[in-house]
Amino acid sequence: MVRDPLIPRLVSVTEAAGIVGCSRQNINALINDGKLPAARAGTTLVMSEDTVRRYAAGERFGFPTLLVITAFDETTDGWIERDRKAVAPDYVFPSRFTAEDIGTAAGGPYRVELRDNNGKTLGLAEVTASDGEDPT
Repeated sequence: MVRDPLIPRLVSVTEAAGIVGCSRQNINALINDGKLPAARAGTTLVMSEDTVRRYAAGERFGFPTLLVITAFDETTDGWIERDRKAVAPDYVFPSRFTAEDIGTAAGGPYRVELRDNNGKTLGLAEVTASDGEDPT
């Protein structure tokens, strides 16, 4: 197998513990507390080796948040997710959105939800905008 250089090297919890110089339980606690970013590859927790080395050197991470854009679907009588956009941890959720802001066609209604990396809702706005009008 040829390793793709664009994919970062991933390490397991055990390897991360060796790099940081602590126990596997401590790494798991850092992940569960949202202090060390990780992902699942199947049933295994993995982290970027570079991120783990940066954490070991003292760097701490601000976690990204997501804008989740949903539209109301009359056929199902419910909200359907249309898009997800990553935003910076210091993103300021505006009080108003236009359809252009969220990359959708004018009309609606749409709903924009700001979520943290654990899925907790940090902000919610409903957008109903037509061409040239501000949302209400």
